[in-house]
Amino acid sequence: MARIKIEGMEAVTKELNRIRDAQAPAIKRAIEDSVKFGEKAAVDAIFARYGFRSRSYIEQHLSVSFDPRSLKGFITARYRASTLTRFARALTRTGKNGGSRPDGHMISALRNQPTWFKGTFTLIGRNGNQIMFQRHKGDNSWRKLKGQKAMYGPSVAGSFSKIRDDIEPPIIAHLRNKYGQYANR
Repeated sequence: MARIKIEGMEAVTKELNRIRDAQAPAIKRAIEDSVKFGEKAAVDAIFARYGFRSRSYIEQHLSVSFDPRSLKGFITARYRASTLTRFARALTRTGKNGGSRPDGHMISALRNQPTWFKGTFTLIGRNGNQIMFQRHKGDNSWRKLKGQKAMYGPSVAGSFSKIRDDIEPPIIAHLRNKYGQYANR
């Protein structure tokens, strides 16, 4: 922590340092609370805007940290693209014999804005995660999967970058409120 020094006025320097030391715990607690509040606000905003099926996936890929020496809090997110199956709902249709047949997926990368992807199918990839591919009528190259590209949606970090400006004012208000509470104790 930085110390304040005024040349020739040792008593003023001591008083300023005393005031700063008295306020440091209130500032620290306010920032810690605001970082936690910011994480929850980010999860809520991402879930409201994007079509992730579960909040736990977003929570799992957001991380928060706090450095008490510099009094800085950080919210970071994973940059790896999310597989499109996180936004998809399988569709079926009735076949000729009355049985149910797969009919692609309804994908909502943005919440409540579904798009029908006909000819999509999922399989388990090398990493054990479920990935999605699309085939077109008459195209059997998907059988080899060589040269095929899996379909991906937005990453949690990309989603966070879009909502960051929206959650900044509530976090600032929360920080001011918490600092006011802790400073007046």
